[in-house]
Amino acid sequence: MKKRKFSLTDFEIYDFKLIAIHSQQEPHKLAYLINSVLGTSFKRMENNLDLTVNGKSASFPIFDYFNREWDTKSYLICNKVDLEQEFVTAHNLFDTENLRTSSFLLKEYKRVDYLLKIEDELNIFKPELIIKKLIKTHQISMAYTIESHAIKHPEHLILD
Repeated sequence: MKKRKFSLTDFEIYDFKLIAIHSQQEPHKLAYLINSVLGTSFKRMENNLDLTVNGKSASFPIFDYFNREWDTKSYLICNKVDLEQEFVTAHNLFDTENLRTSSFLLKEYKRVDYLLKIEDELNIFKPELIIKKLIKTHQISMAYTIESHAIKHPEHLILD
């Protein structure tokens, strides 16, 4: 019997809406703000999304919310995390400095601070309504939709 390999492109995984959020707030403060604006109850998940990017492991904080009325799950995900590396200087063998580098969940959107993923199998959510509410707050500088078909690595957004 011939073996067949499947890749993620063989399956439809684009049944979600994705909203990019630009904000300088800490993740828990942004989750609280979104809860107050949208009437949701995002809570921090026990486990972060752990990925290995370019040989470095990164841990992205995630908040989730389940809407019982619409039977949908939503996630607030940090797109950018700072990685701290220790680096030895050339001046002295015993001197060390901390070098900070950043890792991104979606590299093609490096300026996006957070991603709001709404699983929408029935295509009932209108992201424009959510964006209008988010932009009214002073803590969010910009919010817009990202087309799920344009994402280079949609497998990074598989959270279940």
